[in-house]
Amino acid sequence: MDNKKIGRFIAKLRKNKELTQSELADKLNISNKTVSKWETGEVMPDVSVLCDLADILGVTVDEILNAELKEETRIKVEEVANEKNLLNIYHICFLISCFICSFGALLGGFYETYCIFAFRILFYTHWEIIFAAVAFFCVVFGNLLFYISALRLNVIYPKEKIIKMSLKKAIALALISAVFLLAFIIRIIIL
Repeated sequence: MDNKKIGRFIAKLRKNKELTQSELADKLNISNKTVSKWETGEVMPDVSVLCDLADILGVTVDEILNAELKEETRIKVEEVANEKNLLNIYHICFLISCFICSFGALLGGFYETYCIFAFRILFYTHWEIIFAAVAFFCVVFGNLLFYISALRLNVIYPKEKIIKMSLKKAIALALISAVFLLAFIIRIIIL
């Protein structure tokens, strides 16, 4: 067994779990100097803490002693890193979706309201059709962007958790989108 290799491996796993040496030491009820000595290869983890260390780091004792992940564990470690990326993408997509849907709703809502009072026929000019099409595209694209980003979360979360996370955001997007659709429907009913 190579102490330095095992130490580097423990340090890598600890960083993947976003734990400091002090936090790992607290979880194991040892000093952070002990963790530091493990990671530099000065000493090996004691047999009494090896099982707890493996549980905290999400690996097996065998993987710690061999200083390499089995294939199935490697995938789990990569998933933890991907979880943050997917959540960040999900939140960014929601913000972009809100902006796009708001733009479409405002453009369509104001223009449809203007057309209700200014023109007494359904489509007076080609500009009306273009504005309505752009507003409709923005509303549909914004909602699709959010729903696709929510669907991508199924890689890391169960369906129930995704629904719980996304329900309020989906309702907010639907309400924003409804502004344009209601204005368009009212215009068709009035004319």
